[in-house]
Amino acid sequence: MNFTEILDKLKAGHEVLESKEDLGVLNAWVAPKKIRDVIGFLKDDMHFNQLSFVTAVDLPITNNIEVVYRLFSYETKDNVVIKVKLDRVKPEIETITGIFATANWHERETAEMFGMKFINHPDPNKLLLPDGIEAPLRKDFTCADMVPLPKA
Repeated sequence: MNFTEILDKLKAGHEVLESKEDLGVLNAWVAPKKIRDVIGFLKDDMHFNQLSFVTAVDLPITNNIEVVYRLFSYETKDNVVIKVKLDRVKPEIETITGIFATANWHERETAEMFGMKFINHPDPNKLLLPDGIEAPLRKDFTCADMVPLPKA
């Protein structure tokens, strides 16, 4: 399938807020409340049977955290990227662990690194960081141990 075919099938049953093609891969933004429906549709109906990763991007200028899901289809050899914009103040989104078991670790790492919450996650405990370190991948992260780099 190409970018347009994937987008048309996705739009036939789901609201796509925005979309673009990037190196032949569909990037589609959907509403946070629809993430489980969209990911489930991609897996069950369009055969995107591998969750490659879940991550996030901190966008302080727009006051958003963008959650990024990349899926792959072994059947068609296609990739698709689904993105969701969350409020940076209270970034919360429903877990997709019931759809892809591998989301468990991806979501835990993303939650920890960006200070967000995956609602109804089966194991929301910290995965990597020691106590006292919160959201180190946010642009405004500070820590007492940080040493500023010299200016060039």
